[in-house]
Amino acid sequence: MTIEYYDKFSKVYDILSPKCYYHAARAFAVNQLSLQNGQTVLNLPCGTGQNFDYIQGYLCGSGQIIGIDLSSGMLQEAKKKVAKCGWENICLYQADARKIDRNWLMASSLGQTDVNAILCDLGLSGFPQWRQIIDNMLELLRPGGTFVIMDWYLPQPTLRASIIKWIGKGEVDRPLYQYLESKVTDFKVNTSFNRGGVFVATGIK
Repeated sequence: MTIEYYDKFSKVYDILSPKCYYHAARAFAVNQLSLQNGQTVLNLPCGTGQNFDYIQGYLCGSGQIIGIDLSSGMLQEAKKKVAKCGWENICLYQADARKIDRNWLMASSLGQTDVNAILCDLGLSGFPQWRQIIDNMLELLRPGGTFVIMDWYLPQPTLRASIIKWIGKGEVDRPLYQYLESKVTDFKVNTSFNRGGVFVATGIK
């Protein structure tokens, strides 16, 4: 089962998928969020929290970072980072991405939180019903807010695509950014990361 896999994978994730491997893509993706002090950003899935220090570079401890993941193992690793760095503006939740919508937000401790930006990285390639998830994320986003997707896109059935698919337990040929383009304004995409395998797509609600 994928969740059990990620619970186990979380123990070695930061070793086998170190910060440096996705550094260029993550740094670019977070920059695209156009964050300002005091704003709220939602990161789904947040994994082991590798994005948090990039985001804090813009928020400087202000505002709020909402991290959501279904894997308890991934969240435990994220909590360790939060505690080690003393970050007080991060809220972590264990939840199914398919259920994150306006009703979930209102029922959570977040209430009527105004979400300024959303980052979905390395998750939509593995989530079931990924179109629904993108739609729900756009519903949560305030008008004029920024939605960024960072993920793999390898449409040809190559050995590399098979390896990435096996490691991530997802699909690498989903038209994620193509779907986002149909839903947002000011769309742009950069497909140059990780030797052309990873893209960062940005759109405004």
